[in-house]
Amino acid sequence: MDKLSKSSIRTKLTLVFALTMVLVVIINLFMQVRINGVIGTIDEVYGSNVSLNDLLASLDEVQDNMYSYLSTKSTDALDSYYRSNQNYRAQTDGLNMLTSDNYQKLSEKNIKSISGRYLTLTEEAVNAKRGRDVESYSVLYDEATELYRYLKAYTTDLNNRQFQNNSENYGVLHSSLKYVQTFSTTILISAIVADIIVLWLLSGTITRPLTKLARQSEQVGRGDFDIDFIEVNSNDEVGVMANAFNKMIKSLNAYVEHEKEQIENESRLKENQLRMENGLKEAQLIFLQSQINPHFLYNTLNAGEQLAMMEGAEKTCLFIEKLADFFRYNVKRTGETSTLGEEIEQVETYLHIINVRFSNEIEYTKTINAVAADGVIMPGVVLQPLVENAINHGLHETLGKKAVSLSVRDKGARLEVTVTDNGRGMTEQEIDAVLNGSNESVEERPQGKRSTGIRNVIERLQLFYGVKDVFSIVSDGLGTGTSVSIFIPKGEESENV
Repeated sequence: MDKLSKSSIRTKLTLVFALTMVLVVIINLFMQVRINGVIGTIDEVYGSNVSLNDLLASLDEVQDNMYSYLSTKSTDALDSYYRSNQNYRAQTDGLNMLTSDNYQKLSEKNIKSISGRYLTLTEEAVNAKRGRDVESYSVLYDEATELYRYLKAYTTDLNNRQFQNNSENYGVLHSSLKYVQTFSTTILISAIVADIIVLWLLSGTITRPLTKLARQSEQVGRGDFDIDFIEVNSNDEVGVMANAFNKMIKSLNAYVEHEKEQIENESRLKENQLRMENGLKEAQLIFLQSQINPHFLYNTLNAGEQLAMMEGAEKTCLFIEKLADFFRYNVKRTGETSTLGEEIEQVETYLHIINVRFSNEIEYTKTINAVAADGVIMPGVVLQPLVENAINHGLHETLGKKAVSLSVRDKGARLEVTVTDNGRGMTEQEIDAVLNGSNESVEERPQGKRSTGIRNVIERLQLFYGVKDVFSIVSDGLGTGTSVSIFIPKGEESENV
């Protein structure tokens, strides 16, 4: 018992269930062997009655089919006769042909002999009918019918005698079956009693330590973590559970202390969050107030445009109109979505203003796939900052021809929009600095003006389309120009509107 108490619960349960299964298997095998023996004997007892009943049924079919053919001379009746004839002959082939003192075997020999003569007469009667020999088939039919009646009576008598003998044998078999049932029940009850005793002894080795663990768990459930550790002198799973419980109590005490600190930290964070929300509301108010100045400037430019028109200064009127359109688009689209077509128009408006400023020294070309670009949604104020950076940083110090080109190409799963200049170009270090975010998102210009930086454009594109690969810069070095491309996933833009 001491060795069993130090075993694992799995070993203990396996041992008990193994013993139980062995007993159950032995009992089942014993009952199955005895019952199968009894069933086999019963089958033998009544098998002879079943065979004789089948023989009588086949004899009736032969007689009925012969009579049907002799009466109607139909093909169906003839086919039925031949089938029943073969069936009856096959059944009589299994009967005894040896001379014996046993009444059953002797009766079978007589039935088989008479059946052979009967089948011969039926065949001759059928052949006579087929040969239109009316007198012969009538005589043969009468003889066959007389043998049929004798066979049926003789077979029925044999069947009744066998049934009487089988009934007597069945009583003996029934008594034997009851004995098997009583014996099996006794063994089964004994096995159950033994199993209960073993389970009771085994449960004591498991439940006693678990009872101690349950008391300590109830104390913990009431919120009292100041308890003594459980000591269990066992190497089974209960001992492992007790040690785990002791570790849990230790961890819970540490967790309570940690939660106290966490609550204090969360209180401080909530205070800081409230301060940040108040600051954000103030910033939003300042932003709304700052919208007044662009609107005022836009309205002023409209007034200047109308004045230039009345004075007949067409170029000045067109310039002011383009400038007003530029400011209006920036005020309307900053922070909003736009279409690729509107972005291209804004680029052309911006270049018109710049060329007025620099006496048309910047040559602008575009290659647009109109079908691919139709209806494409994108963040507002994206292309114009790229062109502005190309002019201010790429073409600012370029002597001679200054060119900017804009292209929109269909690249299968996405569109490629590229702004190219023939300016100073960029080194690999400068490209890495822009793409990795080391530059400021708002850049200071020599003229004292600010414009949205490239990094700001990259971040807005990534947020809008939900992918990282939306931007690239290509340059072979200083003096080779620069190509800046954005990649618009097809079908993605509509999901982010």
